Amino acid sequence: MKTIGIILILIIIVLYIVWIWYTKKQSGVAAKQSGGAQEFNILVKGVYSPSVIKAKAGQLVRINFTRQESTECSRFVIFSDFKIRQELPQNKTVAVEFTPTKPGEYTFTCDMGMYQGKLIIE
Repeated sequence: MKTIGIILILIIIVLYIVWIWYTKKQSGVAAKQSGGAQEFNILVKGVYSPSVIKAKAGQLVRINFTRQESTECSRFVIFSDFKIRQELPQNKTVAVEFTPTKPGEYTFTCDMGMYQGKLIIE
């Protein structure tokens, strides 16, 4: 019985390490240029996908969120550094637009902070 417990604990540790390695390895998705804006499409379904995006400072950023779930937690997306809180209706695409002026890493989350993404401004 102890052996099974030890094996299960080791499996959990290995899975956690692999998950950490995978999330750190994500370098970010570059923007597509569309009508003078840096544009991204993010699917909201259990997580933000992609969860890391890259854009350039001083240019309009347009992030199209499509929420394909009914979870209450994902109903809003928040960019606290830009003072943006946008509702994401289920099965609709909503564009969030703003112009970041300073390079840096900015997070975006759901209301409860369970869904997290990162915007890297270069």
